[in-house]
Amino acid sequence: MKTEIAVIGGGAAGFVGAITAGRAGKKVVILERKERVLKKLLITGNGRCNITNIGASISNYFGENINSVNNILDRFTPEHTLDFFQELGIMCNEEKRGKIYPMSGQASSVVDSLRFEAEKIGIEIKTEFYVRKIEKKNSGFRIYSEDKREIEADKVILATGGKSYPELGSNGSGFEIAEKLGHTITELIPSIVQLKVEKCQVKGLQGIKVDTTVTAYGNGKKICTYNGELLFTDYGISGNVIFNISYVFPLYKNIEFEIDFMPKFNYNELYVILQKRKEILSHLTMEQFFNGMINKKLGQFLSKMSGIEKLSKPVNSLNDSELKKLCTILKKYKVTILETTGFKNAQVTAGGVSLNEINTETLESRKVKGLYFAGEILDVYGECGGYNLQWAWASGYTAGKNAGK
Repeated sequence: MKTEIAVIGGGAAGFVGAITAGRAGKKVVILERKERVLKKLLITGNGRCNITNIGASISNYFGENINSVNNILDRFTPEHTLDFFQELGIMCNEEKRGKIYPMSGQASSVVDSLRFEAEKIGIEIKTEFYVRKIEKKNSGFRIYSEDKREIEADKVILATGGKSYPELGSNGSGFEIAEKLGHTITELIPSIVQLKVEKCQVKGLQGIKVDTTVTAYGNGKKICTYNGELLFTDYGISGNVIFNISYVFPLYKNIEFEIDFMPKFNYNELYVILQKRKEILSHLTMEQFFNGMINKKLGQFLSKMSGIEKLSKPVNSLNDSELKKLCTILKKYKVTILETTGFKNAQVTAGGVSLNEINTETLESRKVKGLYFAGEILDVYGECGGYNLQWAWASGYTAGKNAGK
């Protein structure tokens, strides 16, 4: 089979790249290793598909030489994304923190709109086509599948994703292909993922959910703060606040989180509350001191972590120093981040094909003429909240536009 443009990877970036090139009149084929395309897109936003973030800018993205792709994000903005999908029949709503979702509340509607558009403009989609090797041949490429099929293409867009959620298609094989074609792959680290902490810092708290404010510190310096639900697990911490803030893990060493379990009150207000509780609950022990204030088990755990060894201690025996320690641990409970739970649970891969080897005006390789890159395979990743899909759309558009010239 011969085609003008072969897009390797039937994900978000690959589809927009294919559609953009197809609209330019090029013969395009999408090669997807799984039995269905856009499988990862189906689960984004808890199945609702957080299409983009209206406030997305270069400050929300990370990677070596990240500022070199600012022009790509400027060229295809969140407003362009909304226009693109509106033309496909997708109407959207803006929610908290600038997150944009389809009004249908279904990721499947976004998936269908991309498939329908690809079919309309004549893009061929080959599923269960596992690309294992790409060879540069004269002015074009020869693509080999695992089951020995071959396709010739004038140009290639490599949009195979990262290593996150490998069961959905992005198993890291694109990095091997890029490396064999002479490209450097920066360190690959899971991001937007649950985090492991010291066992003693969460022992016995598994399953407890609490609304918190979490501040991240890296190498002793404050990085960022997020609000949201925190979930304690047997390995550490999860929940939406952790997904939001976990992007810092690949960026710093010696990561520590400071958890505020009482974000509605400042320290002085909380201290007055604890003094009052000492008065009204003087007939109880520390086992019941936090009853009705925070999760009972969490309150007992924090009491012990503050230095109160026995929960049989009478509330009326609390001294001023102990009240202050309780106040501090409620407002500034520190946990040390050890590692992530791995690519299997990660939404995004930090690291990828080095931007130093890419023409960041066109996303064409500086090493292999006619080879373009789009999406998560590049050394670009964003915060949680629609930013990574915006990068997929923007980079897919840039690769497709330039490959389609």
